[in-house]
Amino acid sequence: MMKKITTLSISLILLQMLFWSNSLSAQQNLYTETFDYPQGELPTGWVIDAAQPPEWGVNVSQIAGGTAPELYMGYGFQVGLSRLVSSPIDIDGYDKLALRYKQYLINYAADAGEVIGLDVTFDDGATWEPLWEAPLWLFNIPQDEYVYYFNAPAGATEMKFAFRYDGNNNFINGWAIDDVKVEAVIDNDLLARSISGNTTPNIGENATYDITVENGGTITQNNYTVSIVNENGDVVASQAGDPIAFAETKTYTLSWTPGNADLGGHTFIAKVESADDAVLTNNETADFLVSVQYQDTEDIHIGDGIYPATDFPLNFFYLHSLAQTLYKAEDITATGETINGMEYRAYFDNATDDVPIQIYLGETTQENMENAWVDPSSFTLVYVGMVNFQKGFNNIYIPFDTAYEYSGDNLVVYSNKSYPEQILWTGFYNTPDQNIAYSRVVYGDDQPFDAMNPPNGFPRYEVPNITLFFSSGVLAVNGQDVDPNAVVLYPNPVTNVLHIQTTEPMREIRILNTLGQQVRQEKVGGTSLSLNLEELSSGLYLIKIVTDKGVSSKKIQLK
Repeated sequence: MMKKITTLSISLILLQMLFWSNSLSAQQNLYTETFDYPQGELPTGWVIDAAQPPEWGVNVSQIAGGTAPELYMGYGFQVGLSRLVSSPIDIDGYDKLALRYKQYLINYAADAGEVIGLDVTFDDGATWEPLWEAPLWLFNIPQDEYVYYFNAPAGATEMKFAFRYDGNNNFINGWAIDDVKVEAVIDNDLLARSISGNTTPNIGENATYDITVENGGTITQNNYTVSIVNENGDVVASQAGDPIAFAETKTYTLSWTPGNADLGGHTFIAKVESADDAVLTNNETADFLVSVQYQDTEDIHIGDGIYPATDFPLNFFYLHSLAQTLYKAEDITATGETINGMEYRAYFDNATDDVPIQIYLGETTQENMENAWVDPSSFTLVYVGMVNFQKGFNNIYIPFDTAYEYSGDNLVVYSNKSYPEQILWTGFYNTPDQNIAYSRVVYGDDQPFDAMNPPNGFPRYEVPNITLFFSSGVLAVNGQDVDPNAVVLYPNPVTNVLHIQTTEPMREIRILNTLGQQVRQEKVGGTSLSLNLEELSSGLYLIKIVTDKGVSSKKIQLK
C-alpha cells in the first residue's frame, strides 16, 4: 500500500546545513559517483551496515537535482541504526577535503525520534566522525547541493563516507542522493553561508543580523570584509573579518538602524569579500527579505507551536481555499491604534511567486468555529494582491492595503487563496489545540470561492502562528511627526500622470507595490513634480517622498 503524500516544512536546524552549489574549477577531484547502474543495485564496493538494512538502491528518478538514475532509500519497516557506506577513496597526500552531493529527503507526518547524518571514517569504520547530524522530526530536506569541508588525520591515505539513518525509516517517504564528489580544496575560498535576523525592524530602532562565514580554502584568511547589501547595491552594514582557518565558521553580528526613507520592503544579501578569493560564486547568500515598519510599531506574536500544517491557513494542494482563524482577545495585548500588517511562518520546497491572496479582518464574540463560520459580512478587506513564497523556511510578511481599526474583541483572520497550479511540499507553523476549534476551512479545485458566501467547510483544531503589527503610522523626523499637509498628490486614483506638490524641496521618490517591493526610485528636486506611471500595472502602491524635513508616505491607486 502506498503511503499518503503529505506536505511538510523544514526545520531550522536542517536549513542551516543547506549550502548552494559552487563552481570550483581549480579544485582537484578525488572521487565521483553518479550512480549510473541498473535499477536496484548499489555501486561497486558500497555496503549497508545495519542489523535491519533499509531499502537503498539505484532508482530511475532524478528528484535529488541531478539526472536519472540516482541513489534512493524508500520507506520500509526497518528500525535501528544504519549506514550506507561508500567504497574506499584514495586521499594519499591530501588532508584538507570537501564532500559535496545533491540530496532531497521527502518526510512523513509522523515522528519517532529519527536522527540522520553524514559521517566519515579514516580507519575503515572503526570510528566515525559526523560531518553533520540532526533530528529529522517532521521536516523535509530540500532539493539542493550540499557541501562540507573537513580535515583528514595526519598520515591518512584512505577514507569512506556514509549516509546515516537512525530510527524507523517508515517515518519518511524517500531519501534521494546523486552526484557525490570528494575534492581536494584550493588555497583561497571564503563562503557566505547564511544571514538571519530581524525581518520587520522599526524606523529609528537598531536591528541586528547574524552573518555566517566559512573558510573553504587551505590558507587561513586574515584580510576580508563581511557586509550586508541592499537591493540597490548599497552597503547598509559592514565590518572587517577575524582570522579564520580552513573548515572554520565564524558568525558576525552586524547592526542597521533604518530611517524614514527605508520604510517598506527591502531585499538584503550577506556578502564576504577578499582580494585573494579565487571563487566568487559562493560569496553571497540567498535573498533575505526585510520589511521596515513605522517607528511606533508593536508586534504581537500569537502561537508557539511548531506543528507544520500542510494545508492551513493557505492550502496549495488544492487550487482554491478559504480559512478563518479566531485569535482570542486576551492574547492581543497591543496598545497601537491599527493593524497595518501580519506575518506567517512558512516552508516551501520551491519558490512560488505571484499567488493571488485576499485577507479580511473582523471581530466577534463567538468563542469557536465548531459548527459555523464567523459571518464575514462586516469584515474589512485589508489586503488584495500577489504574495511571493521563497524557497525554504521564511517569514511571510503581508502589508495591508487598508489599516484595520481593532476594537478589542476576538479577532478573526480570513484568507482567500486561488492559484492555477497544485504546489506540493509546503507547510505553515501552527499551534494545535485538541479541545477548541478556533479555525474553519474549505478547499477544492472546481472554482474560486466567494468569501462572502463560504460553503459549509469543516472545523480545524490548529491555530496558525501569526504576528500582528500594530501602529499609528508614525515616521521619525528630528523627533517630530511629518506634517500630513506637507505633500499633496493628485489625482488619486491616477490613470497615467501623478502630480506631486510639497512645501519642502524633494530629494527622492520611491514607489513600492503591495508586497513591499520597490518598483521605482529616482532622484528629484523642487517642490512640484509630474510623475508618469504608465509603465506600472494597475493596483495599489505606496509612494514615499523624501524631503529635507523627512519622508511622507501615501497610498495611491493606479487605474
